[in-house]
Amino acid sequence: MPAGSENDCFELTGRVALITGSTRGIGAAIAEEFAEAGAEVIVTGRSSEDAHSVADKITQAGAVAHAIAYEAGAPGAAQTLIAAVSSRVSKLDILINNAAILRPHRVGKLSEEEFDEVFGINTRAALFLCQQAHALLVRSESAAIVNVTAACAHRPMAGLGAYCASKAAMINFTSTLAQEWAKDGIRVNALTPGSVATDMILPTDPIEREAFEKDMASQNLLGRLAEPREIARAVRFLSSSAASFMTGQTLIVDGGLLA
Repeated sequence: MPAGSENDCFELTGRVALITGSTRGIGAAIAEEFAEAGAEVIVTGRSSEDAHSVADKITQAGAVAHAIAYEAGAPGAAQTLIAAVSSRVSKLDILINNAAILRPHRVGKLSEEEFDEVFGINTRAALFLCQQAHALLVRSESAAIVNVTAACAHRPMAGLGAYCASKAAMINFTSTLAQEWAKDGIRVNALTPGSVATDMILPTDPIEREAFEKDMASQNLLGRLAEPREIARAVRFLSSSAASFMTGQTLIVDGGLLA
C-alpha cells in the first residue's frame, strides 16, 4: 500500500466548502482545516473585512479561498449568499452551518425579540441555507452538510433556554434532511462540540476568564476546554469520504461532558 493512501479518505482535494460564521473560533478553524486538506473554501461572516482577513490568510498559505459577507438573520440572506457563491464556483460539495448567536437569559426574562433573533440565526437561517444550497449540492458526487449544534441541545441548561432549544431543533432538522435528501446523494449530519476555548464563551477579563475556564473544564471527563482545531477535525471527518456511510447522525465531541 503506497505511503499515506490509508488517509486519502480524509482528504478534501477538489471539493468546495461553504462555512458560515467562519471569521473566528470554530468556524475559522474549520476553514483553515479544510484548506489544509485541499478544499477550496468560502469564508463568511457579518464583517466583510473579517471574512477577507481569514480568506487572505488561507490564500497566503497556498490554498484557494473566497470571502463573502453574510448576515444570517437578514431577510433573504440565504438566497443572497447562494447567489454570491454561484458567481464564484460551479458546484458546492460541503456546507457547514456554524453561524450562531448566544443570548443568555432565563425564560422569565426572555423577550419575543430575543427568541426570534436566536431561532432566526441558529435554526431558521441554517435550514433555509440548506434549502437554497440544494441545487449546488446535487451537482457534487460527495455532497455533505454538517450542522454545528451544542451540548445543551442534549442537556438543557438554565439561562440558555432559547439557545438550547434552537440547537435541539437543528438536530431534529438534520435527521429530517438526511431522510429527504439521501436520494439526492446528500449526506446530512450534525456535530455537537463541548466547551471550546473561543471568544464567544470566554470572558474578556483575565481573572474572570481563568475562573470560567477552570469551572467549564471541571465539568467534562478530560478536565479541559477543547481547542477549536479539535472540533474542526471532527467536522472534517463528517465532511470527508471517511464518513461516507454516515447520515442523519449527531457526532458528539465534548471531552465526556455528556457521558
